[in-house]
Amino acid sequence: LVIAGITGLWQKTDNQKLELTLFKHLKAASYLIIYFIIGCFLVFYFIKSDSLKGLYIVVPAFMILILPTFYLHLNYYNKCKECVFELNKNEIKVLKKGETLVFYQENFRSIEFYMSGTRLAGLAIRNLPFEDYYYAKIIMNDNSEIIITSLFSHKIDEILSSFYEKTQLIKTKDFYPIIPLS
Repeated sequence: LVIAGITGLWQKTDNQKLELTLFKHLKAASYLIIYFIIGCFLVFYFIKSDSLKGLYIVVPAFMILILPTFYLHLNYYNKCKECVFELNKNEIKVLKKGETLVFYQENFRSIEFYMSGTRLAGLAIRNLPFEDYYYAKIIMNDNSEIIITSLFSHKIDEILSSFYEKTQLIKTKDFYPIIPLS
């Protein structure tokens, strides 16, 4: 698959390499950045007239919109930092800290996607900035797992579905799809 920059379009090829870049971090955090800019504007607007009133609006908004999204972004980054995934029809290679692990498709039991209801339904409008974050957990027959987050691509569900059509796909609605610590 080839990811086409800002548009998010992709074309099917035999191989796909997924790695984190600064652009992908910014793209994933785009809603967070927009909400943060709006929040800053509100702070400056209300502080001019009445600082206490401004704090009553800005602090809860920051705690509801910015902090949960920032935490989710850090959770995804910490789980997959220093990982590079090389996908093809037969296997997934995970390159991490100089080591290469190879997982073969015949050993895949299922691919589970954990995503918000709006993402699952394919709605374009998001209510909260963290609703576009999701992750895929590929479970092997021996119960080992690979986790690939939306920081690598916002189309990870389509990419994995097209590469591993024979594997059982499970989509789970999760309001706040955080990766549990293992």
